[in-house]
Amino acid sequence: MAQDKDQDKQKEQPVTGNGSLRKAAETGDKRTSTSTGRAPRASAARVPDQGGQAQRRQQYLIAVRSAGSTLTGFDAAAFQPQSIDAVVDYLTRQEGVEIVGRMKPAGSQPFAPNGAFSQEIVVARIAEDRAQTLLAAADPRIIVEPDGPLIPGNGVAVPMRGRVGVVKNILPLSSVVDELSLQIVDERDQPLPRAAVVVYGPGFPVQAVTDETGTARLKLFGGWSDSVRAIYVKPAANCWERLLVAPELNSSGATTIKLRPLTETFSGSPNDRAAPWDRRLMRMDRLPESVTGAGIRVAIIDSGCDNTQPALRHVTRGKDFTTRRADGIWTDDALGYGTHSAGLIAATASAGQGMPGCAPEAELHVFRVFPGGRASDLLAALDECIAREIDVVSINVGYDEESELLAQRLREARHKGIACIAAAGNSFQAPAVFPTVLAVGAVGALRTFPQDTCHARAVVPESIGNDGVFPAAFTGVGVNIGVSAPGVAVLSTVPGGHAALDGTGAAASLVAGMATLILAHHPLFQGPLKARSEQRVSALFGLIRASAIPHFVDPLRGGAGVPDLQRVPGWYDITAGARGAASDVFEDAYATGMYSGAPLTAVMPLLRAWPAAGPALAAEAWGPLMQHLRRTAGF
Repeated sequence: MAQDKDQDKQKEQPVTGNGSLRKAAETGDKRTSTSTGRAPRASAARVPDQGGQAQRRQQYLIAVRSAGSTLTGFDAAAFQPQSIDAVVDYLTRQEGVEIVGRMKPAGSQPFAPNGAFSQEIVVARIAEDRAQTLLAAADPRIIVEPDGPLIPGNGVAVPMRGRVGVVKNILPLSSVVDELSLQIVDERDQPLPRAAVVVYGPGFPVQAVTDETGTARLKLFGGWSDSVRAIYVKPAANCWERLLVAPELNSSGATTIKLRPLTETFSGSPNDRAAPWDRRLMRMDRLPESVTGAGIRVAIIDSGCDNTQPALRHVTRGKDFTTRRADGIWTDDALGYGTHSAGLIAATASAGQGMPGCAPEAELHVFRVFPGGRASDLLAALDECIAREIDVVSINVGYDEESELLAQRLREARHKGIACIAAAGNSFQAPAVFPTVLAVGAVGALRTFPQDTCHARAVVPESIGNDGVFPAAFTGVGVNIGVSAPGVAVLSTVPGGHAALDGTGAAASLVAGMATLILAHHPLFQGPLKARSEQRVSALFGLIRASAIPHFVDPLRGGAGVPDLQRVPGWYDITAGARGAASDVFEDAYATGMYSGAPLTAVMPLLRAWPAAGPALAAEAWGPLMQHLRRTAGF
């Protein structure tokens, strides 16, 4: 039997076939599953090699290229598609290979003019040595990619990234030589439970979480309490974080650290409490109540959403892709990032507290892929967006591996009218590097946070603009950055209250909220572009870029600048509650097909003339513009 298996290995090669994406099975440990569940988590199981030593298994994604593939050196004309079942059959007969799931698409129609379509994907765990052999011998028509872990698009505390500059000469861990007790309280001396505390110094950092009395007890390795160089405190909600460098510690008892309330502002502006700085910068702070995101479906791919938060109780649609547990687990947001993003887009003002989201009344869908998520979970979430006909999706996670499958899935999403807005947390990080998405970098503004916080560490001094706006130190850098948005000390909902968080995920969510308003109210999307299509996505991204204002001279960090809702070409005077004759003429022209098929560059002159002239736009101004459209569009 062993000899027969060895002969099979030498003679058989994986054959190609067509298919597309769907999330893998939720049910038990089946070797092959065709359900619509998610891919199971990779286990730490090890398999023995021929020498009897344990081999670690890695998780991979395996698919076949479609006939429309543009792979270099690939002869599409000679391509003979076959079933991926043959690939599965081959893999199941290999030693050290375990099929753990099959991700199938909702449909099989081509999404590109060249006939390309998404494939079914096989999720397999393969022993390390066997994986190298299979990769080396793989047919060029077979896609084999690591199913690697996802990275959060939200800001990680600067000390945790080693940017504080106070941790030097790290010592090896040794026995505990001292203990440190910290008491975390608010401005009224009330204890703050569930606050994260990180202590830095030689031989550590050490982390802890405060108990119900607001106390954190930490064991110090390799040093005494006088070796502590910095303490970082991140409250669960409702207070500013705090970073203490060279802190003075109480040697005889607990050291008390007091945190400021979020209601304490730092710019001196009386409007700060009425509208957070991020909404003011993008001019989404003074919209009438009639301007909402009603009728638009928005998805957030992040860490979940705690809908017990009073401002988010209306969020009832979601799905978890990180475990096999019930879908209700998407409401468990241990990190708070997803809840924060959900509040930026769709929070309601609750009992007069907090700021409503950019696009209240939008239909919000929450897809949890972090923590613990993999590339297969992101692919499954994108497939769910296509199945649910989402209009705008904020992708707040990243992936550090090259992925042909992810690039293809994003192409399909755009073709089907989904505007994917991605957090640009790293210049080499997917999906922000792909041209099918709108990559968003993060900016901050001076005097919007206390100086003794990690928010202050995000400042790039040499790039501060005249108005105090700066690119965040953690944002992505590269030509792929489309626009930038507030991502430093952004106030929004979190489990248990509100918090000011950092990250490109927050920036992407703000742009997604603005995109939702444009789709819901801009006349361009009330005519033929109301239908979900790739043309609608292109027009939407074009309008957002056209509205952007560069606040500093660094396009590799800021892209076209920060979008300004009131500068969106064609954004009529909604604050007056009137659309005017210009809107009617524009829509009538679209209804008759005059602008049908016109590129966005042809429509731009008309749109740019609109806000300045308003409802009183003279008829004689429309004639030349219409002629320009006919000439430019080739009518």
